[in-house]
Amino acid sequence: MARDLMGRRPEAGGERAVMNAWERFLSGDDLPDNAVRRMVEDSWRRCLDTGVSPGQCSAPVVVDEDGMRSLQQRHRDLIEAAKPVMAHARDFLSESGTMMILTDPNGVILWVEGDPGAKYDGHDVRLIPGALWDESASGTNAIGTALASGQPIQICAAEHYCEGVKRWTCSASVIRDPFDGGVLGALDISGLSGNHNTHCLALAVAGAGRIETRLTSIEMERRARLLDITFNQGARWGESGLVVFDRRGRMVRANENAGLFFDSVGLDMKVCNDLGAKLGAGRLESRKANLPGWLKTDWIEPVLEREEHLGTILAIPPSRRWASFSAPAAEPVAAARDAFDKIVGASETIAKVKSRARQLAKLHLPVLLLGPTGAGKEVFAHALHVAGARAKGPFVPLNCGSMTRDLLASELFGFADGAFTGAKRGGMSGKFEAANGGTLFLDEIGEMPLELQAHFLRVLEDGEVYRVGENRPRKVQVRVIAATNRDLRDEVAQGRFRMDLFYRLAVTILRLPALAEHRDDIPLLARHFVEMTAAAHKLKSKTLDPRVIDALVAYSWPGNVRELRNVIEGMTLLAEGDRLTLDDLPPELSFGGAFVGVESAAPPVSDAAPLRLADRERQAIIAAIEAEHGNLTRVAARLGIAKSTLYEKVKRHGISRIAAERFRF
Repeated sequence: MARDLMGRRPEAGGERAVMNAWERFLSGDDLPDNAVRRMVEDSWRRCLDTGVSPGQCSAPVVVDEDGMRSLQQRHRDLIEAAKPVMAHARDFLSESGTMMILTDPNGVILWVEGDPGAKYDGHDVRLIPGALWDESASGTNAIGTALASGQPIQICAAEHYCEGVKRWTCSASVIRDPFDGGVLGALDISGLSGNHNTHCLALAVAGAGRIETRLTSIEMERRARLLDITFNQGARWGESGLVVFDRRGRMVRANENAGLFFDSVGLDMKVCNDLGAKLGAGRLESRKANLPGWLKTDWIEPVLEREEHLGTILAIPPSRRWASFSAPAAEPVAAARDAFDKIVGASETIAKVKSRARQLAKLHLPVLLLGPTGAGKEVFAHALHVAGARAKGPFVPLNCGSMTRDLLASELFGFADGAFTGAKRGGMSGKFEAANGGTLFLDEIGEMPLELQAHFLRVLEDGEVYRVGENRPRKVQVRVIAATNRDLRDEVAQGRFRMDLFYRLAVTILRLPALAEHRDDIPLLARHFVEMTAAAHKLKSKTLDPRVIDALVAYSWPGNVRELRNVIEGMTLLAEGDRLTLDDLPPELSFGGAFVGVESAAPPVSDAAPLRLADRERQAIIAAIEAEHGNLTRVAARLGIAKSTLYEKVKRHGISRIAAERFRF
């Protein structure tokens, strides 16, 4: 609504009315209602208050040629991100007789692209690099008013405050930092009023969005290089505690020993946020008084690549004091060992994951678990909790992918009495409050709606929760463990996940492998699930035929450990004897060439008509539905397909009637 009101041109024949309103405004008369748009009137009043001359004919040039080179260097990333976007618009600019203008956050023009005729005419009003189009310098105009309001806007002819610019019409949109939302500049399309058309505002808004996307890619690529350099040179620092900051001083990653150091001196890792502010220029202030007492200047090292400053390393030399900090270690180390030893798996791959997880458990930092669906992320999250300092507190899991935006907000933050229709009387606490003193595990964090991510980040940063419909903050102390099977870097690049939240969560990362990457664990896992199922259902334990083990190891397991568990559970419950054989394998594993080199896995040869692939698929789905007692969520996981795909196949094969009769489908 607001964007539409700001972008709308005056009605046909309204130019004279706007001009009359401008003259009345300058004479001190009150304007009648709706004489001009509210945003324009507000801008006029700001111009009047700051003493802008309404007779001004052009913008002031505030940066000379030498200063321009320095300014463009300072905003190099913005210009490099904008150039391809502006070049892509050349045909439109040429056909419409307009020009596209990039400014810094103060409204100083950095770069100009467009129709030569429009650029020539633009010299008269100083639409040139180095000119200042802030409202306080040049009156109401799209660049200055967009920067003042933070909103996209089109200023049409007579709506300009300064008389010399009223022949022009301009449309502008702010460009925001994809990391923190701060204003980086503005993108404007300007032309003489006869040339400028209504599509220009939409193009300015779309162009600003594409520039922000390119800035995201630039920042992600730069951080990737920073981490590559850091890890490739890891041997240089040995057992040092390492904290990696980006070029702006924002913490990107910390290792386990850094967490131990801060614990040993009684500090929270949040002190790195204050330190980061001093590292933004790539070096600490020279005066020692500016340094915290625990920090020595020789611990700081800039990271440079081809003379480009990528970031800074804080390397804390190893010390007996903090290296052994985790012991009174008998109880915590034993807890860590017990927690992760309970995770089934003895392969080298899983052993490495467990070893890293034991280290991460000691830190008071968020952990981001990455891995495919069904790889055991919640199992590791619970072990991290049990082995950590908050083990006596609650472990609260929440799946972000199974709820609407409003429901997820209520679940996370809680809600006040009367916050919305149907709200529980007296309100309700959310999962953050429920996890106070413990751990909050957020699965499928990549599914969290963009609007909620800012609120979530604020809780991480400030340790305060505002219930929905309530203005009173509630203090919480919660360790957050998040998990996703998505590529969050790609989500950030596509604008679906906030960059600042990604790097806040990704300070420590634990990658879980797909089951196919640690097949050596399949026999152990299979026997574990047999015992677990038998105990849960009070059945006599069953043995696994060696050929079944071979078949299980040969299968691709798209659903990973969860799929293996479901398969073994179904076999254990349905098998009649004391031994699980190839005959007990579910159809979806037996048919369709699921196994390699297992002769008895193929369907038996028969003189009857051959079974079509579609028939095999139908049989596999029916068998899975029966094994899961009609629970289609588990059926989809069992078959290793999306639930939506399962619904399509159920409908196509006419299975819904059968399922409805047996399981109230």
